[in-house]
Amino acid sequence: MSPVTSPLLPRQHATSRVRRLNQGRQRPVRWRASEAVSPDDSISGASAILHALQAAGVTHLFVNLGSDHPAFMTAFAMKAYPRVKVVTSPNEMNALSAASGYAMITGKPAAVLVHVECGTQALAGAVHNISKGRLPVVIVAGTVPITMEGELPGSRNDEHTRKSAMYRLTLGKDIHFIQDIPDQRSIVRQYMKYDHEIRSPHNAVQIVLRALQIATSTPQGPTYLIASRETLEAQTSIHSIKPSQDPEKNLWVEKIGLHIQDVARLGDILIRAKSPLIVTSYAGRNPAAFRALHDLARRLAIPVHENAPVVNNFPTTSFLHQGHTWNGGGQLKALAEADVVLVVDSDVPWIPSESRPSDEARIFHLDCDPLKSSATLWSLPAEKRWMCDTSVALKQLDEYVKMSRELFTKVTKSRIGVRTSLLAQRFEARTRRLEAEEVASSDGKVTVPYFMSRFRKATEGLDVLALNESTTNLGKVADHLRHDQHNSLLGSGGGSLGWYSGAAVGVAMALREEAAVGNVADRLVTAFVGDGTFLFGVPSSAYWMAMRYATPYLTVVWNNGGWTSPKNACLRIHPEMKDFVPRSDGEGRHGGSRATALAEAMGVSISPSPSFGKIAEGAGDAWWTVVERVDEVDGAIAEGLRVVRELKRCAVIEVAIASV
Repeated sequence: MSPVTSPLLPRQHATSRVRRLNQGRQRPVRWRASEAVSPDDSISGASAILHALQAAGVTHLFVNLGSDHPAFMTAFAMKAYPRVKVVTSPNEMNALSAASGYAMITGKPAAVLVHVECGTQALAGAVHNISKGRLPVVIVAGTVPITMEGELPGSRNDEHTRKSAMYRLTLGKDIHFIQDIPDQRSIVRQYMKYDHEIRSPHNAVQIVLRALQIATSTPQGPTYLIASRETLEAQTSIHSIKPSQDPEKNLWVEKIGLHIQDVARLGDILIRAKSPLIVTSYAGRNPAAFRALHDLARRLAIPVHENAPVVNNFPTTSFLHQGHTWNGGGQLKALAEADVVLVVDSDVPWIPSESRPSDEARIFHLDCDPLKSSATLWSLPAEKRWMCDTSVALKQLDEYVKMSRELFTKVTKSRIGVRTSLLAQRFEARTRRLEAEEVASSDGKVTVPYFMSRFRKATEGLDVLALNESTTNLGKVADHLRHDQHNSLLGSGGGSLGWYSGAAVGVAMALREEAAVGNVADRLVTAFVGDGTFLFGVPSSAYWMAMRYATPYLTVVWNNGGWTSPKNACLRIHPEMKDFVPRSDGEGRHGGSRATALAEAMGVSISPSPSFGKIAEGAGDAWWTVVERVDEVDGAIAEGLRVVRELKRCAVIEVAIASV
């Protein structure tokens, strides 16, 4: 095979271009294969994996290394693949969360490398989050060696390893036997779009490209690959990489819009609707969808509601915005009044037991994954549903409505005018209600709305990107932040808490990369989290990462002394417990109130409270302060912003709010 025929072969003048595996962006990037190969052009299985990642445009590999990774570590030390940045994480969940944050901002896939089955399990709830959040991440893990008598390089008793003094000082003699399990891939299989074992270095490139192709095709999601130490150490010729393994020939499956007949049908229904409503959760991940949704809604005066949003989908300062809801909240008036409901990219548009459209409402569903096939119990009684690229579909609908405006009847024009007036009035009333919540309390205690109003004022003119993992205060943070720009508010996409800390590192890395090429200006990364969530995020690892890789961010911790969500869940099912007086050996540690005593008795109290700031300071030299009264808020925010923006250090503001 001629070296010129394969883009993965080292050569002086590599001219091949590979499009970035990037949802919503088709800008190509230039790359060339590494020239750091042995004189006989042989590379290891691990190097073949890195070759494929670099060739496909993957720029970040988040790692937590182990005894299965000598071949990778050798390649890292030699700087053999300079376009793949290796990011070390002391904790696997932080590594995967960082990869998710990076993928959210760039739209590109990221990769994660962990240690055998133990490291796979240590990925923990982040596996759930990237699966439910549909994020393109390729996870690679080693396995224990598959030979035990020194038959192959990398064997459990490899000759070179057994003679090593370091081997005798470690668990090397036993660990490969202890970590041997029947089916390592089964640990995460139900969360993956694809899982496979690389059994030979000769087709490692092919398998990695397939994993990337599946991860980046709609609906996006994680993939998982494993390889034994012998496979990673085994050699293959770089000239064995075939032209068919060119990344340009293994791109994601292109997404499509609606058939022209469906555009006309759905467009006419929206035009004639008396009281239409759009509900979405993650359409805004694609900037094109964010814009198209706004254009369509504005053209027909259609209100937009965000239920359990994982990204901001619509400008909150628009009179068409109907607010956010998480975990129910009662019947939504706009949903009950709607005669036509258009659901766009939403896994949970409403909770049927609390809020639902009328039985007469016509429901239509545009989604990258309308069947939600990974959910065992799920139903949306839609008249019609389409699997599509919602950015394309929304643009098609907007263009159709735009071309049809001359044909609008007087009735249609009148309805749009009446809707516009009514929605503007409701928006003003809602704004006044939110402003009333932001007034400082007479007792001087801090509330979430008050703090958010002061944060909003302090950051006027700054480009804030907020990570919201505030559990029971999710809605308050989103409502009072009043975000307008695309990608200004992010959530994990799943339900496993602790995502924020690693994600903030990945987000900051992505923003720095985007700023370097002039795509975005400097942005302030801020995480809003509950006290329990702060601890779930393994802060001892995450703040070290932020310090090591110069990715400072501000963390606001809502300290209510416990886990409110499980307590509320208990009280919803057992309301009689609200008046229950627990038998205790003393008063509660939060002042002896019945509510906090009940929290302690239920096992949902975090008392005594840890020093959240000291944890971050010890791990990553973070600045921190505690805010207990309203007169302390402005100073704390100002100093926190200065520390992050000027000193380039993490900052933690612990805010004492009403106890659990």
